[in-house]
Amino acid sequence: MTVEQLDARAMDRLDEAGVTTRFWTPIEFLAAINEAQRFLVLLTLCLETEVNYALGAGLTFHSMGATYVDWIVALRIRAHATQARVRPARLAELDARSSTWQSATGTPERYVALGFDLLAITPQPAGAGTSLDVIYARSPTVLTWPSGVPEIPAEYHASLIDYAIPRLTLKEGAQQLAKTLPRFRRFLADATKLGKHVRARNIGRGYDKTPIELERFDVSRLIQLAAKEGPWQTTSQSRQA
Repeated sequence: MTVEQLDARAMDRLDEAGVTTRFWTPIEFLAAINEAQRFLVLLTLCLETEVNYALGAGLTFHSMGATYVDWIVALRIRAHATQARVRPARLAELDARSSTWQSATGTPERYVALGFDLLAITPQPAGAGTSLDVIYARSPTVLTWPSGVPEIPAEYHASLIDYAIPRLTLKEGAQQLAKTLPRFRRFLADATKLGKHVRARNIGRGYDKTPIELERFDVSRLIQLAAKEGPWQTTSQSRQA
């Protein structure tokens, strides 16, 4: 479905279909649907890409996000020349094996993921010409109005509406948001289903990372509702006045 088609479905569910002046603007919906797709992809790692990454001589740390703006996490890394796996490790493990690992030269064998997009590669090549074949989970391309199409599998396009509607009702306050939470839980259920599929695929391909197991996550901790209605909130009656 296109963004415009998703918008039409969402506005129909919000009783905004065909109104002259919308309470939720197309810009607000576009922001919500983009947020929905990014969140779903982050939960499931369902989008990936493969690149050839050139290593600088003697360079240990690499900010992958500076080169690949859609970077989420490394899934598998191989040395381009030999196709040998570069295995994941931890800093404590590398420190225990050698106190000089940060300056060791040779063919890359281990990598450490630090923070969101920083990779430490060891050993480092002594000269130019060494590269890695990197498969990484990526974030989706930003959707545009009105013809943008989500990159996630088509059967999950409607799931984005289940996220967008609660997101849009935030400006109406906690009481209105509470009415839409079943949709958010349905969105998480769809994310769990897609995540299981991606997890099985990633394990079969021998990837280093798999999606989080949402079925083990306490969803109640994710949703914090305001105990009382604040003066900043509006209601469905006030917006119709």
